[in-house]
Amino acid sequence: MHPIERLRFVAKAGWGGPAELGVEAAYALAELAEEEPPALLPACRRLLERNPACGPLWWVAARLLCAGDPMSEAARCARALEEDPTEQRLEEALSGRRAVHHGGVAEVASADVVLVRANALGPGGMVIDDDDGGMLDAARAIEAEVWARSGVGRALPARLWQALRARLAMPAPAARTAVSAYFDHVPAPGVVVALAGVRRVAGPGGVVPPAEALAQCDCPEPPELLSGW
Repeated sequence: MHPIERLRFVAKAGWGGPAELGVEAAYALAELAEEEPPALLPACRRLLERNPACGPLWWVAARLLCAGDPMSEAARCARALEEDPTEQRLEEALSGRRAVHHGGVAEVASADVVLVRANALGPGGMVIDDDDGGMLDAARAIEAEVWARSGVGRALPARLWQALRARLAMPAPAARTAVSAYFDHVPAPGVVVALAGVRRVAGPGGVVPPAEALAQCDCPEPPELLSGW
């Protein structure tokens, strides 16, 4: 499969979650960088324009753009996403406590912990699925304990987080180039919400306060992704 075709497959984000998209993007972008190095940056931008709510895609793109050897860096990124210990850390931290990750006021009120999946995380906010908004509102209304289920590649540095927010607020662009013409889908929905009321964030480093989770961020901030798109 040609790298562009593989990127088109990644762009149609309905088939997988953030980690799966990150893995596929890592390999597809690395193959493209090897075959046609000048195409790496436009492909990263088009992919992010079409999937702006997916933190691992920003993480993968940033790391590959800053890497001397994109193929080796892609392998490292994919391995980290595939071997993400977040779920194990979360289970250990819950230790028998009743957790819910969907439902309304009744379900939230009966839970010890309300889990909200964070597709991306940055200073002061996180991106969640539209469907989780009501559950989060219910949890805040009754002051239930809220944890964000994050993971490898979700925590972003300040300037990259701002770039994500700006891109998420924009409409999907019309096809403009041979590369962008392949990315002809509607982006997965996502909404930015404040971290107010989130007690803990579950990530590869454990279940920790939000500030600590953000401090563990291992993502660079390539200027090419911050402006000038």
